[in-house]
Amino acid sequence: MVMRTGATDLRRLRTALVRGGAAVAATALAPSASFAQGCAMCATYLSNGQDPRADAFKVSIMFLMAMPFTVVGVAGGWILWMYRRHRSSRPSLHVLHVERGEAS
Repeated sequence: MVMRTGATDLRRLRTALVRGGAAVAATALAPSASFAQGCAMCATYLSNGQDPRADAFKVSIMFLMAMPFTVVGVAGGWILWMYRRHRSSRPSLHVLHVERGEAS
Protein backbone atom coordinates (compact mmCIF):
# COMPACT_ATOMS: atom_id res chain seq x y z
CA MET A 1 0.00 0.00 0.00
CA VAL A 2 1.45 3.34 -1.09
CA MET A 3 0.91 6.31 1.22
CA ARG A 4 0.74 9.79 -0.20
CA THR A 5 1.68 11.94 2.77
CA GLY A 6 2.62 14.97 0.67
CA ALA A 7 -0.86 15.45 -0.79
CA THR A 8 -2.56 14.86 2.55
CA ASP A 9 -0.27 17.31 4.35
CA LEU A 10 -0.82 19.91 1.65
CA ARG A 11 -4.60 19.53 1.94
CA ARG A 12 -4.45 19.90 5.74
CA LEU A 13 -2.25 22.97 5.45
CA ARG A 14 -4.59 24.56 2.93
CA THR A 15 -7.60 23.88 5.21
CA ALA A 16 -5.81 25.40 8.21
CA LEU A 17 -4.85 28.50 6.22
CA VAL A 18 -8.41 29.00 4.99
CA ARG A 19 -9.82 28.66 8.52
CA GLY A 20 -7.17 31.01 9.94
CA GLY A 21 -7.81 33.56 7.21
CA ALA A 22 -11.55 33.42 7.87
CA ALA A 23 -10.96 34.03 11.59
CA VAL A 24 -8.69 37.01 10.88
CA ALA A 25 -11.17 38.47 8.39
CA ALA A 26 -14.07 38.09 10.83
CA THR A 27 -12.08 39.84 13.56
CA ALA A 28 -10.90 42.64 11.27
CA LEU A 29 -14.35 43.32 9.85
CA ALA A 30 -16.14 43.40 13.21
CA PRO A 31 -17.11 46.91 14.33
CA SER A 32 -14.76 48.34 16.95
CA ALA A 33 -17.66 49.41 19.17
CA SER A 34 -18.56 45.77 19.71
CA PHE A 35 -15.17 45.08 21.33
CA ALA A 36 -15.72 47.77 24.00
CA GLN A 37 -19.11 46.36 24.95
CA GLY A 38 -17.55 43.34 26.63
CA CYS A 39 -16.57 45.34 29.72
CA ALA A 40 -19.05 47.44 31.71
CA MET A 41 -16.30 49.86 32.76
CA CYS A 42 -15.17 50.41 29.18
CA ALA A 43 -18.69 51.04 27.95
CA THR A 44 -19.44 53.47 30.80
CA TYR A 45 -16.30 55.55 31.07
CA LEU A 46 -14.94 55.55 27.56
CA SER A 47 -18.20 56.63 25.95
CA ASN A 48 -18.15 59.97 27.81
CA GLY A 49 -15.21 61.98 26.48
CA GLN A 50 -15.67 65.06 28.76
CA ASP A 51 -15.49 63.17 32.06
CA PRO A 52 -12.10 63.47 33.84
CA ARG A 53 -12.54 59.91 35.05
CA ALA A 54 -12.55 58.77 31.41
CA ASP A 55 -9.14 60.40 30.87
CA ALA A 56 -7.80 58.82 34.07
CA PHE A 57 -9.16 55.47 32.97
CA LYS A 58 -7.43 55.77 29.59
CA VAL A 59 -4.12 56.67 31.25
CA SER A 60 -4.40 53.71 33.62
CA ILE A 61 -5.05 51.37 30.69
CA MET A 62 -1.93 52.67 28.93
CA PHE A 63 0.09 52.24 32.14
CA LEU A 64 -1.09 48.65 32.57
CA MET A 65 -0.29 47.86 28.93
CA ALA A 66 3.18 49.43 29.09
CA MET A 67 4.37 47.82 32.33
CA PRO A 68 5.08 44.28 31.03
CA PHE A 69 7.10 45.69 28.13
CA THR A 70 9.02 47.95 30.50
CA VAL A 71 9.86 45.15 32.93
CA VAL A 72 10.97 42.75 30.17
CA GLY A 73 12.96 45.51 28.44
CA VAL A 74 14.78 46.48 31.64
CA ALA A 75 15.56 42.85 32.51
CA GLY A 76 16.77 42.13 28.97
CA GLY A 77 18.85 45.30 28.88
CA TRP A 78 20.46 44.43 32.21
CA ILE A 79 21.31 40.90 31.03
CA LEU A 80 22.79 42.27 27.80
CA TRP A 81 24.81 44.89 29.71
CA MET A 82 26.15 42.25 32.12
CA TYR A 83 27.10 39.95 29.25
CA ARG A 84 28.95 42.67 27.33
CA ARG A 85 30.68 43.98 30.45
CA HIS A 86 32.04 40.57 31.40
CA ARG A 87 32.93 39.63 27.84
CA SER A 88 35.58 42.36 27.58
CA SER A 89 37.27 41.34 30.86
CA ARG A 90 37.84 37.72 29.86
CA PRO A 91 41.49 36.81 29.27
CA SER A 92 42.33 35.91 25.72
CA LEU A 93 43.41 32.38 25.00
CA HIS A 94 46.94 31.87 23.74
CA VAL A 95 47.49 28.78 21.68
CA LEU A 96 50.84 27.10 21.91
CA HIS A 97 52.10 25.95 18.54
CA VAL A 98 54.25 22.87 18.53
CA GLU A 99 56.18 22.09 15.40
CA ARG A 100 55.94 18.60 14.01
CA GLY A 101 58.55 16.28 15.32
CA GLU A 102 59.24 18.22 18.51
CA ALA A 103 56.42 16.84 20.57
CA SER A 104 57.60 15.98 24.05
